Amino acid sequence: MKKAIFVVVSVLMLLFLFGAFASAQDFGSIRGVARDSNGNPVPGVNVTLSGSKIAPMSANTTEGGNFRFLNLPVAGDYALRLELSGFKTVIRDKLAVSFGKDLNFEVVLEQSAISEEVIVTGKAPVIDTKKAQVGVNVGEEMIMQLPTARNPWVIMSLIPGMLIDREDVGGNEGGQQSSYYGHGSKEDDNTWNVDGANITDNSALGAAPSYVNIASYEEVQINYGNNDIKSQTGGVQVNLVSRRGGNHYSGMFYLDAEDKNWQAENVPDAMKDLGYRAAGVNRVYLYGANFGGALIKDRLWFFGSWGVQDLDKLTLAGGSDKTWLVSGYARMDVQLSKSTKFNGFLEYDIKKKYGRAAIDFTQQDADTLWNQEGPGYLWKGEIEQMFGNLYLNGKVLYTNGGFSLIPVKGHRTSNGSGAYAVFLEYPSYYLKGNIDDYGTNRDSIDFNLSGVYFAEKILGGDHEFKFGVDYMTATSSTYDYYEGNLALHYYGPDETMPTGEYWEAWLFRDYKTHDSFSRISAYLQDTMTFGRLVVNLGVRYDQESCLVKDLSIPASPWLPQYLAAIQVDTFDPGVKWKVWSPRLSLSYDLFGTGKDVIKLSLARYGSQSGNNLADWINPLGWTEIDVLWQDLNGDERVTSDELFGYNWDKEALDDVNNPDYWIDSTRVNTESPAAVTPTYKYDPKFNSPLLDELSLSYEKELFTDFAGRVEFFYKKRHKDIWTRGMSTTGEIETDANYYLAGHDEVTGNDYYGRYTRFPYRYRTNHKKAYDRYLGSQVVFTKRLSNRWMMNTSFTYSDFRRYYKGEFVGVIDDLSSREIMTYGRNNEAYFDGGVVAPESGGSGIEGIFVNSRWVFKLSGLYELPWGITFSGVFSGRDGYPYRPYQLITLPGIGEKKIYGNPGGKWGDQRLPAFWTLNFRIEKRFQITETSAFTLAADAFNITNSAHSLKKENSLTADNYQQDLLILNPRVFRFGVRFNF
Repeated sequence: MKKAIFVVVSVLMLLFLFGAFASAQDFGSIRGVARDSNGNPVPGVNVTLSGSKIAPMSANTTEGGNFRFLNLPVAGDYALRLELSGFKTVIRDKLAVSFGKDLNFEVVLEQSAISEEVIVTGKAPVIDTKKAQVGVNVGEEMIMQLPTARNPWVIMSLIPGMLIDREDVGGNEGGQQSSYYGHGSKEDDNTWNVDGANITDNSALGAAPSYVNIASYEEVQINYGNNDIKSQTGGVQVNLVSRRGGNHYSGMFYLDAEDKNWQAENVPDAMKDLGYRAAGVNRVYLYGANFGGALIKDRLWFFGSWGVQDLDKLTLAGGSDKTWLVSGYARMDVQLSKSTKFNGFLEYDIKKKYGRAAIDFTQQDADTLWNQEGPGYLWKGEIEQMFGNLYLNGKVLYTNGGFSLIPVKGHRTSNGSGAYAVFLEYPSYYLKGNIDDYGTNRDSIDFNLSGVYFAEKILGGDHEFKFGVDYMTATSSTYDYYEGNLALHYYGPDETMPTGEYWEAWLFRDYKTHDSFSRISAYLQDTMTFGRLVVNLGVRYDQESCLVKDLSIPASPWLPQYLAAIQVDTFDPGVKWKVWSPRLSLSYDLFGTGKDVIKLSLARYGSQSGNNLADWINPLGWTEIDVLWQDLNGDERVTSDELFGYNWDKEALDDVNNPDYWIDSTRVNTESPAAVTPTYKYDPKFNSPLLDELSLSYEKELFTDFAGRVEFFYKKRHKDIWTRGMSTTGEIETDANYYLAGHDEVTGNDYYGRYTRFPYRYRTNHKKAYDRYLGSQVVFTKRLSNRWMMNTSFTYSDFRRYYKGEFVGVIDDLSSREIMTYGRNNEAYFDGGVVAPESGGSGIEGIFVNSRWVFKLSGLYELPWGITFSGVFSGRDGYPYRPYQLITLPGIGEKKIYGNPGGKWGDQRLPAFWTLNFRIEKRFQITETSAFTLAADAFNITNSAHSLKKENSLTADNYQQDLLILNPRVFRFGVRFNF
């Protein structure tokens, strides 16, 4: 026994060194064990698997009676045949395999003196007794037959407990990426995958690199907890499963259309009085086709897909938001030998958008919108090989992406003579004038190899060893320019100012980056089966780093002695994220039937850093000086003699050339402005934030194809990123730098002044502060059979942040300036309040995503005569909002103090939200394998005008006025031809 263990361990260590890929998930599999009527394993049984998308596969059961067929394409027509002389032949047909799901069978062979067959049709386990990972596989019937807008984020909204930052009515949000959150996860930890290969955008963590056409895909797998050892993070794992050609030619054509004449109007009179008009759609056209089949039966298959999303929505401000999305892919699958397969995949995506918002159409002028354009490519090559009990899979993945956001007024002028970006902070938030000019190019390449080794009867159980490494490198180049190298911010009347008004000018140097990112990952896991008990024990290691390369930036026209020209060949931040992630899960089959299973999971995850390690400390990164501006000549143009600092001791304007009098600054090296020495500094021990997860679930098969489960989650995110102020001499800011300056009766909160400005930044990890998520969930799932399908869930959760005395810090994300802490200000409001991430960066801001309860129901029923009726209903707690007013904070400036009155973040919320969609379709069967379908959808069928966003400024005349509402009811009509 000791020798056997030594040999196995030695082989596994050797394989581990050669590695495997840390991809999101495996394809599906069919596995099982053959037993006789006495429960004894039966070795030597000939097992054959057949299906339209594979060449016939065969294997003999092992000494323990086990058989397995791995990495199977998604399909619903698999047939399993078990044969052995002296026993009845068992056939199980019409088996459906989903991505990342294993069908585990225990097949009982009955002795028989004559040749006899036992056929079991379509009955497959509902519960995966081995995997602890929780999520949903959204198949073609949910993608094409439910009343949804068919973009990835709408599909995500069907998933239990999933929260999205915007509400899509019939496709009105299809041209933008949505932020999404699942069960206490962080958006940056979400990943996107195609056929198990990670395609997540390293420059926009949590985002997809392109706008895929969801109707082109066979299935979408979305996991939200207990992530597999192959997953680096604890965020939501999205996997798009491409369609694959089979031995029979198949395909689909579809066309869906919406028009402004087919929708209602739901804008309240109060909003009309403010000049808002009917929102909704001008038109939405979704159309595409796919086709595939065998070039050589059982040997060579092809498939191609192409689709267009032509979107034109009406905005509440009366404008038009147009988006043109084209997506297509081609794939080729080759059976090189009985044990060797190859796959090639190429995808192309292009987006053109005319009139993209940065904040919201009701909070910015039409002149401040963007036009967007940018193609992207993805190429993947994959080979897999079986060597007896060893399975290996190798992939190479290349992505080429990027896009431009061009102001509708055109690119920035060379002399700064165009309109400035003007942010009105008073009486309510509004953008006018112009907007920044932005562009980026993002490429990556990933090499990987994955493996599984099966071993039986070791230490009393069967073992499935997963192992692997992954190497990824990515480059990203970005520019961001503001007209005139500045933005103006207006904070309202101020009698102490020469003009009677308080204005700040935020002065910029051009922003450019060129980053080189790399990641290496490795993992090892053993899935141990001891009768009814399955134990998954594993560990993974991730190391990420990023460099700044080949950058040169000219001096700013403003204060060039400080915003000086600077260049760098290579800059190393000096830190790397290195994370060990242990994982353990237990699954116990209560009665040995696979119908009652308890699962317990404990896991630790790191985060993904992307380009952030280099971008944050980059001495050529975003550089800014905030000073006062007084339009002394009234021409609304900024000149050097109109810029001032502020002396807080004298409470008077002062010399703008003295850094001590600036309102604020970012990355300005006042001691040596042209030096490559960064003004930001990392703690030498700085590392990835950690997410610890504990979950417990009970799953029960209630009847054939119908299962229910109860889930409990506890998650704690700790060692999060903590950015603090730092003096020019390296002293770190503490709460001792702040003093109580007053109490605001309106918000009910104290506010604080500052003794000294700490202009530099220091980044470390919180030691005490943490986010805590508690959640419980009930889920019922009915697979499509006997004419009906259903998915329903109810989730209740509590998600809060506790600072434990570590509140003082700085938020560096420019899009989140409004929630900067400014020392101790708003400490009582945020400490112990909810975690509610803000939407931003993709056409909408100011929506904070947190919901204490969520209910979801979707399903369909097939009536006689080819008629199918389906619906989607969802309801949730209202998202929180935070009233504020601007207060002059001594030593700091005009900032927001939240509350109304007092209370915690999350106490005040919008009304509870719900929406209802219906669909009816008629199917005309043409041949046995082809059909024509007519369909009609109704979105927001009650024509609700739910409030999605309100004005939160307590000084605004329109305080609590709706700024965004649910789009009105709209009908969609479509046709589909399948063959």
